[in-house]
Amino acid sequence: MRMATSTATIHERDIAAGREMKKTGASFSVPTPTSNLTNTMPSSNQPPPLPKSSPRGVLLKIGIAILALPVVVALILFRIYGTDTDHASRSSIWWPERGRNLIPPTATDITLRRDLLDHYATYTVSEKDLRAFLDKRFGPGMAVSEGSPFPPADIGKAVGSLGWLVTKDTVIYSYTASNGGVHDYCHDTKTGLTYQSSAYW
Repeated sequence: MRMATSTATIHERDIAAGREMKKTGASFSVPTPTSNLTNTMPSSNQPPPLPKSSPRGVLLKIGIAILALPVVVALILFRIYGTDTDHASRSSIWWPERGRNLIPPTATDITLRRDLLDHYATYTVSEKDLRAFLDKRFGPGMAVSEGSPFPPADIGKAVGSLGWLVTKDTVIYSYTASNGGVHDYCHDTKTGLTYQSSAYW
């Protein structure tokens, strides 16, 4: 009985309080946060920060660069020494200079093979241009002016590393340089086909 009376009394108080609030115009308000939410959001005008590179990633890149260097050098050396190169004229031979200068400037259809201290080449050049070049390059009188013919037993045989065939019209011009280098020019006087072997140590 007492509990029911207390509940009724509380209810009546609440009703009375509500009527008083209506008379005075008071109302409940929900507090809102005063903090500026925009300060916690990233600005659309500012790019996001870049991720920091880890020391391990930097070391990996350096290691790859170091390993790639000898590979590139090996490929260049293979290109120079490991393969035969074809050239329309002497002007397209870019290295080595001393090897290029031992080939007549009017030579065409050049196939060149280079080793570290020598080179071999086949090309086509007229007999007149070849003799003029040799006289200028090595000086007159340093080789037989008319060229030395090959022995008959060598006709039809291949000479040198490029497999050049000796014909009955083949003559050879041989020179020995002051540094001990030896230069042989095997020349077919009819066709102009020439095989050259030069060692310049």
